[in-house]
Amino acid sequence: MAAAGTTNWTNVVNVLGATAIVGSEAVGAGGATGWALASLMKLGDQAVLVATLVGVAIGLVTTVAFLRSAYRAEPFN
Repeated sequence: MAAAGTTNWTNVVNVLGATAIVGSEAVGAGGATGWALASLMKLGDQAVLVATLVGVAIGLVTTVAFLRSAYRAEPFN
């Protein structure tokens, strides 16, 4: 356990590494899902773009939620 007031760099690396992995999966899956659904429904090019952006936004929100949860599990100090 780290002394009070110091940064536990092992926790920092663990949380940021896990967030990078989970975040890339969440953003990629969100974008792909939005693109696939809009394309399957033949909504047009602009609707496909909007659906993809909505999927990416959902992935980003999921990534931030994961980061906050991981930080609570492994605090940096």
